Amino acid sequence: MKIFKGTVIFWYCLILLTEAKASKNNGGVIWNFIFGDKAFTTNFNNYVEYTHWGRKDCTPNSSEIVYVGYLGGGHFMQTGAGTNPLCLPEKPEYDERMVANGSHRAEVYGAEYQTASDQYPQWNDVHDTDPACAVCLAKGRSASIMIPAKRTCPEGWTKEYEGLLMGGCTHHKATHEYLCVDGSPQSRDNSKMDKNGFVIYPAVGKCGSLKCPPYVDNHELSCVVCTR
Repeated sequence: MKIFKGTVIFWYCLILLTEAKASKNNGGVIWNFIFGDKAFTTNFNNYVEYTHWGRKDCTPNSSEIVYVGYLGGGHFMQTGAGTNPLCLPEKPEYDERMVANGSHRAEVYGAEYQTASDQYPQWNDVHDTDPACAVCLAKGRSASIMIPAKRTCPEGWTKEYEGLLMGGCTHHKATHEYLCVDGSPQSRDNSKMDKNGFVIYPAVGKCGSLKCPPYVDNHELSCVVCTR
């Protein structure tokens, strides 16, 4: 008899929890009354995408690789160049039906690290090589953010990687977005050819309109990519 009563109570509680969950999802208060408004907020079916610039891998145990590729974009001397960086896959697929004619088209070039300097000894080996990239899915997360001038993530966020903030040279005609490039950079094999194209340089802070301190004039800016 006790076992029967226990079974009934178990199923009754399960029904109540199911109704409470539905009430919570519809803006009700029953679920919050039982568990609080922060309980069970993690959805392990969620994924968020981020690009790991400068590497061929993703964060172990928390992210999975969608595909691996190499950085590309518009040419640094073209005023009409595209501004957004592209992670170009290693094995492109072409549709022969889509063959463009004429001279007015957008152009995509390969990229190169521009890090030849005694200031960046850990980057000398990758100077003039093609930056690697990997598109990643972070498991159980729903948001990603790149924070410039930081090496740590806010409380409650997970660090995917940290590195060096990089962008276009101020003397070039083309502009493009700033990238957070991993501090342990990788390149496409046998790519040290100095072909230029979409070139990226370390970004530095400039005092004046930028408050110094805490920023330091001409100091390279770090960066971090975080998910939650």
